[in-house]
Amino acid sequence: MAAKGEVQAGPPLLHTFDLVNMTNKTVTITKIEAGCGCLRQSLGQMVLQPGAKTQLILEVNTLTQPEGPNRWQAVVSYTLQSPGVPDQTGELLLQITATLIREVIIQPPQIAFSATGSASQTLTITDKRPKPLTVTKVTTSAPHLSAQWAPSAKPLAGRPLTQTVTVQLLANAPVGHRDEVVVLYTDDPAYPELRVPVRVQKHAAATVRVVPEEVNLRLAAGQTDASALVQLRSRDGQDIAIAHVESDLPGILLKHSNGRGAVATLRITIPENLTTQAGKCHVRVRLEDQSEAVIPVMWTGRKK
Repeated sequence: MAAKGEVQAGPPLLHTFDLVNMTNKTVTITKIEAGCGCLRQSLGQMVLQPGAKTQLILEVNTLTQPEGPNRWQAVVSYTLQSPGVPDQTGELLLQITATLIREVIIQPPQIAFSATGSASQTLTITDKRPKPLTVTKVTTSAPHLSAQWAPSAKPLAGRPLTQTVTVQLLANAPVGHRDEVVVLYTDDPAYPELRVPVRVQKHAAATVRVVPEEVNLRLAAGQTDASALVQLRSRDGQDIAIAHVESDLPGILLKHSNGRGAVATLRITIPENLTTQAGKCHVRVRLEDQSEAVIPVMWTGRKK
């Protein structure tokens, strides 16, 4: 275990573990599992002959961790191999401990985007010290992320200095999931850079038009169940076909058209056992071309 004592939160916390093969067998490191997403790893060599050594660097993003005592760990899985002998497996637990002291606060400490087009979020940097840092430069790890910071204004008497950075996901970002980072450079040697994790989930723009886009069902007096018909059309005029439909609420009845055509239809029925009170759900429709549409469905409770 590596005990780091008191550490200023903000800059990355690094520790290098020396891994030495003390056996007379070949050791192969097969996997390293970190205890949280705040932990990054860098391994020098995966296969160690008897007596060989490698280094494992663990880096903690302290910006996202709570103030006070903290413990981070990683599990190293390995295999022992020797001719004529069955392989043996084992695990090694590595831990880093530290008490984080937070003088500089970034909110939110990490960003998550989930969008089909452009989107933006604002970071707020607050320094509680008498002589606060100033952000001098901002960069991102990807061309589809932009970041701009506002010059710091003179704080009100008795209040800490606050600065803002606007992070934007551009509309031309590629579809899919990726992990990026925004780096804030400052004029403070104790905090030369602050790294803010950014998780991007860019969705493909809808290729199908749904009518109606959402279903609202109102039950009349004496009505025990309710249903609605939804039509789906391709935005480019091509024939479409429904491959699968599902609801995030069990018991919703779904019946869709079969085969390809200019229009696909879906009937959504709320059965009697679900209309005793108002409710809502989402119905997900997957087409044969793997595109999807999500339809919000809401209904009132039946009237007596």
